[in-house]
Amino acid sequence: MNVQNATVAKPLGRRQSRFTAESLFVPGLLVVLLVALSLASPVFFSGRNFGQILVQAGTLGIVAVGATYVIIAGDLDLSLGANVALSGVMTAIAIARWELPWPVGALVGLAVGLLIGLINGLLSSYLKVAAFIATLGTGVLASGIAIHLTNGLTIAGLPDDFAALATGRFLGLQGMVWFMLATFVVGGVVLHFTNFGIRIFSVGGNRDAAYLAGIRVSFIRLMTFVVAGLCGGLAGVLLTARVQAGQPGISTTLTLYATAAVILGGTSILGGQGSLLRTFFGVLLIAVVQNGLDILGVAYSLQQVAVGAVFILAACSEAIRRRR
Repeated sequence: MNVQNATVAKPLGRRQSRFTAESLFVPGLLVVLLVALSLASPVFFSGRNFGQILVQAGTLGIVAVGATYVIIAGDLDLSLGANVALSGVMTAIAIARWELPWPVGALVGLAVGLLIGLINGLLSSYLKVAAFIATLGTGVLASGIAIHLTNGLTIAGLPDDFAALATGRFLGLQGMVWFMLATFVVGGVVLHFTNFGIRIFSVGGNRDAAYLAGIRVSFIRLMTFVVAGLCGGLAGVLLTARVQAGQPGISTTLTLYATAAVILGGTSILGGQGSLLRTFFGVLLIAVVQNGLDILGVAYSLQQVAVGAVFILAACSEAIRRRR
């Protein structure tokens, strides 16, 4: 029992000790960016635009929650973008082609996301396939299936009441935003205040020690991939509702953005350390960068350069944390 307590306390202690100036870096950078963009464009600093930033952050934020679970456990999921694409496509097919009620279609999308996460978990945690390879394979597979089912075209003809799931307003915010916030809150409570969450940190911090402490390492890793799969499925359903179409083209870009947001937020790529609150700030930072560049009329090619700089910033911040 003493061994287990010591093992569990180690990653929690590291996480708590990091709540210093380092943890304020991304929020501080976000404030500076908000001020700079407000001075550059009067359109930026408005309630309507801030609401739009949150909407744009919705899909990325939900996916980033799942990515945080997997990365804290010491793994990496490269299938998240393809998961969103296939889940959204299957939701649209179930509603538009199979003529199922939209709640049933939404459940189909969630089930697809869960299945992808389950396959990733089984391959990585029980068959001992490297997570990088396993999720890359399932991502390519899911993306190919989505393109094949749609012939590379979007699937439209979805009902308006389904769109209200993501675009309907409550207290001035769209449904997409509320789903994102709820995902962060629920995910944060589970990750930081339950035994399951403590075990995720322990597994990511030291798998051998966690195993000796009696923690079911393979099962915990499996469940983190399942959580990521469900987040991908939910994001796919909501994105389909928001744009009123199933889109097969979303793949690696969303995965890279989510991973960058997680690392920018302070989650160690080596596992055992992280926070969903920090991930939230990382998501907001990327969303603000994209929104600001759009408002300023920056060419898409230069936007890619700016986002690439954000990725490099994430990698540098991770390297600095590891040296410290």
